[in-house]
Amino acid sequence: MRKFIVFAPPYNEMQGGVVCLHKLTDLLNRIGFEAYIFPSYENIIFNKSDFFLPSLRLAREFVRHFRNFKTNINFISPIYDGPSESIQSDEWIVVYYEQVSGNPLKARNVVRWLLHQPGYHTGIINYGFNELHIKFNEAIRDFNYPNSKLADFLLPIIHYPLNYYNLNQIPERRSGSAYCIRKGKGKLIRHDLKDSVLIDNLSHKKAAEVFKRVKTFISYDSYTAYSRFAALCGCDSIVIPDENVSQEQWYPNPEDRYGVAYGFENINAARETRILLQEKILKEVEQSSKIAKVFAESSDSYFNGSRYNLFRKEHAQ
Repeated sequence: MRKFIVFAPPYNEMQGGVVCLHKLTDLLNRIGFEAYIFPSYENIIFNKSDFFLPSLRLAREFVRHFRNFKTNINFISPIYDGPSESIQSDEWIVVYYEQVSGNPLKARNVVRWLLHQPGYHTGIINYGFNELHIKFNEAIRDFNYPNSKLADFLLPIIHYPLNYYNLNQIPERRSGSAYCIRKGKGKLIRHDLKDSVLIDNLSHKKAAEVFKRVKTFISYDSYTAYSRFAALCGCDSIVIPDENVSQEQWYPNPEDRYGVAYGFENINAARETRILLQEKILKEVEQSSKIAKVFAESSDSYFNGSRYNLFRKEHAQ
């Protein structure tokens, strides 16, 4: 069985995609596979004054980046510290998130985890040959890239901080609202901002405190997990719809809409299914290890396949 490298930014509890990458590494290690985080260096910032010594600056930045790289102390997600050349051998599978351009680690076996629509964040889609592409959930549109394969299974790995998002210590009366913008920047504001708390950049602990005291949470980001988190705290949770995207297009599976209203007009359905959301999330947590096992075995099998080996041989000539 091959080993896994997950190319990931530093751990940040407020960035769902980053949490997913670190959690996948953790789960793989817990179920008996060997997996490591490789610090993503795509976002290293250089000052203009440093360009006259690019090599020295690059070395300094890499040392600083790796030394200060943050992980979750409760996860089994060690940072890879071996030679980068080893990752290029057939014994490794490298997992990139969809924003990564190309193949920076020059890996032989590449999985591209589509945590969002390809090209959404950067406007660039630059992937390699014969990669295995895996969607996070059904909200990601089917994506077919030349000479690569879209997996026939999903990889909805997420970490739910249920120690914060729950119905404990709920006050007798709620008032006001909360909202988030996040990836919904540019949408028209559809609610009264008076007595409304912006939760962007709040820690999970602080966000949960807000959710437990307000009546309504409005998300301008269509796919943030905070919509679910708010519902777990008893809020009316509402997503402001994207233009020309229906509720069924937003989340085709009705179970994925439990507890969350797509538009104010669907608030009653969200209230009726809020109790089902708790059950669904607990089930997802329970099944995460099984999903990670399917991912690991399917990925390894894909890179063992005769179609893959033939393709690789052809392009090596």
